[in-house]
Amino acid sequence: MNKIWNLKIEKINNGSLIENILRYRGIGYEEIEEFLSDNPKKTYDPFLLKNMDKAVDKIKYHIEKESKIVIFGDYDVDGVTATTLLVQFLSNITNNIDYYIPNRFSEGYGLNNEAIKYIKEVMNADLIITVDNGVSSFNEIKYATEIGLDVIVTDHHNPPDKLPNSILINAKQKGDEYPFKELCGCGIAFKLAQALQRTLKIDKKILNSLLDLVTLATIADMVPLVDENRTLIKYGLRFINKDTRLGLAVLREVVGLKEKEIDSGRIGYTIGPCFNAAGRIEDAKLGVKLLLETDKDNALKLAKKLHELNVERQKVQEKGEEYCIELVETNYMNYDFLVVRADNVSEGVIGIVAGRIKDLFYKPTLVVSKSSEGYLKGSGRSIKGIDIYEELKEVSDLFIGFGGHEMACGFSLEEDKLDELRERLNAKAMQIKLDNPDIFIPKLDVTAKINPSELTMELINEISKLEPYGIGNPEPLFMIENIQVNKDFTKFCGNNEAHLKLSGKKENIFLNGIGFSLAEKYSNLECQDLVDVVFAPEINEYNGRVSVQMIIKDIRESL
Repeated sequence: MNKIWNLKIEKINNGSLIENILRYRGIGYEEIEEFLSDNPKKTYDPFLLKNMDKAVDKIKYHIEKESKIVIFGDYDVDGVTATTLLVQFLSNITNNIDYYIPNRFSEGYGLNNEAIKYIKEVMNADLIITVDNGVSSFNEIKYATEIGLDVIVTDHHNPPDKLPNSILINAKQKGDEYPFKELCGCGIAFKLAQALQRTLKIDKKILNSLLDLVTLATIADMVPLVDENRTLIKYGLRFINKDTRLGLAVLREVVGLKEKEIDSGRIGYTIGPCFNAAGRIEDAKLGVKLLLETDKDNALKLAKKLHELNVERQKVQEKGEEYCIELVETNYMNYDFLVVRADNVSEGVIGIVAGRIKDLFYKPTLVVSKSSEGYLKGSGRSIKGIDIYEELKEVSDLFIGFGGHEMACGFSLEEDKLDELRERLNAKAMQIKLDNPDIFIPKLDVTAKINPSELTMELINEISKLEPYGIGNPEPLFMIENIQVNKDFTKFCGNNEAHLKLSGKKENIFLNGIGFSLAEKYSNLECQDLVDVVFAPEINEYNGRVSVQMIIKDIRESL
C-alpha cells in the first residue's frame, strides 16, 4: 500500500537539527535541555494525584493492623510489572503481602466475583490494591465491599461514566490535577510507592530499584515516551543494563541480549513479548515469579520457560494472522472498520493479530473469538486519527463490558450482537472517511530532506541524543531524493527474498540501505532506476568496517 509522505521540516534555518526537531514536536526552548539531559529531573509530586492521600492513609491503616494485602494485577507486561513493583515495595513494610493475577482464558480481564471471593476466603485478605485495572469494575468492587474488603484502584485506562465506589487513583479521572496524564499502570503504581516512601521515610534507594519495572511497562504498553515517562525510563534503562535484577539479567542471556545494550526497541520487540507470552499462552504469574526471583537456577528455569512460551506464541500468532487475512480478503474488503470473527484463533493472541491486520489493511480492526463462557471476547487496534475507545463508547449498549484507550481496546458481547456491532462501526467509519478522505491512507512522517553529504556519523551521533524512541518521540526519519540505483549490486534477500538491499549513488556519493519487506514494492515500480527513499540512519559494523547505512522505511519512483 502506498503511503503519504509528510515532510515536517523543509529546511533547517536557525538552530541545530535537534532543536528544530524538538520545536516541531512542541518542546520549547526552555524544555530542550531537560529533554536531552542524561540526568533529567522532570517528575511530579505523587500527592497531586487525586485520592493519593486517602490511599496512603488506607494502606498505613492496614499495615498497622497487620492486615493481609493482595495486589490484583493484569496478565500483560504493564500488569505483571506493576504487580511485582507493589509486592516488592510493600514487602519492605509488611510480611502480609500477596498477589493475584486472573487467568486470561478462564477469568478474563480485571476483577471478577469468583476471584474476589477467593481472595477474601482463601487468601484471607482485608485490602485489595488493583494495578492496571479496576476503573471499570463498578459491580465487582461493590461486591468486594459487601463481603468486607477494602479496595484501592490504581489504573490508567480511560474512566467510564460510572466510577467504582472505592479509593481511585487514575490521572485521567475528572478533578485530577496531576500534570501528566500518560503514565502506564506500572507508572501509577510507582507513584503510589513514591507517596508511601515519602510518608513512611523509607530509603529512596528502595524506590529507585523499581525503575527497571516502570521502564519495561512504559515501553511495552506503548504510552508516550515524553515528559515524566522519559525521566523514569532514562534512569530505568541504566538499572536494566547494569543487570541489577536477577530475573531480567538471566532473561537477557536466554534471548541473546547479554552483551548488547538494552534500549526501547529491544524491550519492545524481544524482552516485553516474553512476559506477554506467559499471559497469552499459559500463566502470567510466571513473569512475576521471574521478576521477584533471587535464586539463579530458578530464574534460569523461569526465563527459559518464558522464552519457550514466546516462541510458541509466535507460531500461534502467525497461523491466526493467515486465517484472519483470508477472512478479510474474502468477506470484508469493502468495510472501513474491520470486525473479524475468528473462533479458531486463540484468545491469547487476538490483540496482536488485530494489530497486524490493522497494519496490513490500514483500517481500525477488531478480532473476535468465542470464549469458554459462551459469549464473544474481542480485542482491537486502531489507526492514527480514530480513537477506538471513543468509537466503542458510542456502541457501548451492545457490550457486556469494554475498556481501553485511543489506540487499543478490549470488550465482550453476546454472539447475536456481533453483526450489529460490525455494521454500526462501519457506518461511523464511512462517515469519518467522507469528512477526511485520506484517513485510511497510511502516513509516513519524514523529519527532514537531506543531501547525501549530510548522511554521516555526526548526524547519527546528533540524533541519538533524542533516544529513547517510542510513542510520542519517534525515531527521526529522513528523505533522500533522486538516488541513481546500481542494479548490479541491488538485490533481494532474506526469507523468500522479501527484503531489499539497495545500492546507489547521488552527487558521486555511494549510498547503501536495507528495506525490510520492501522487495515486492521495489519490483512493482515502473521505473527502478531513479528512486526516493525514507530511512532511519544506522551505523553498520561488518568485518571490522564501520559505515553508515539506511534502514529504508519506504521507497518510490522519483518525481
